[in-house]
Amino acid sequence: MITSENTPNLPGWIDLGSPDPGASAEFYGRVFGWTAEQMMEPSDEGPGYWMFRKDGKAVGGLGGLMDPAAKPDWTTYMRVTDAAATVATAEANGAKVRVPPMPIPDQGLLAQLTDPAGGEFALWQPAGWTGFEACCVDDSMLWAELWTRDPGAAKAFYPAVFGWKVEPYTPDAADAPDTADSAAEAGYDMWTVRPGDPMAAFGGIMGIADDAPVQDEKWIPYFMVADADATVARATDAGGSVLIPASDAPPGRLGLLTDQFGARFAFLQPAEMPGAAQ
Repeated sequence: MITSENTPNLPGWIDLGSPDPGASAEFYGRVFGWTAEQMMEPSDEGPGYWMFRKDGKAVGGLGGLMDPAAKPDWTTYMRVTDAAATVATAEANGAKVRVPPMPIPDQGLLAQLTDPAGGEFALWQPAGWTGFEACCVDDSMLWAELWTRDPGAAKAFYPAVFGWKVEPYTPDAADAPDTADSAAEAGYDMWTVRPGDPMAAFGGIMGIADDAPVQDEKWIPYFMVADADATVARATDAGGSVLIPASDAPPGRLGLLTDQFGARFAFLQPAEMPGAAQ
């Protein structure tokens, strides 16, 4: 699963590009109870950067858009031990480099890439700072889902770059989220580091159908929540939109939302385990 430990080749961070960071901070504060701590002030060199925190622990980042014409959205970062080597491997497997490895003083190295099908993602090589301080708890990231029109290409590219394995999802195989009621029947594959171990799965692959609410190649974060319907209500009250209404599936109650600027994110209220206290 996604972890706050310094484990390489797993999602280790997310951040949001926003046309109005102040408004975005207010939105996610209302939805998830996050606070936004300013780490870098806006300047001629950049639009500034904020840390989203929940109960004092870092759960994501927030930055102004470098290009005002860019689409607001979340970026998923994969934690790596050698960003330059990973970029070289990714390029050799058909990726394009948007931002080559660049140092963040006293923190680490980042790079930004686009996979062969057009899905954007980023790398983080930790130095002084690892990434998530909280994940897989309420109001933090739980799962990373790649929406793609070419699942076969994704299943070739990401294992070649990060060593991931692909495991078909079945309702009794793992408590892994599934973005539509029929996804298990249609075929949903999980990203994992150890097939057969439910705790080793950390993401999934969602094939894009012609009528899907997401039509671009996109990594979408799932956030774990205590109450799916209350999350939807808070998001819509704050100006967000519903792409997939909250619905029940084997792993729990889940759906897909946008913030007020159109950035996509999903949520999951995990199902109670049999025998759990009422």
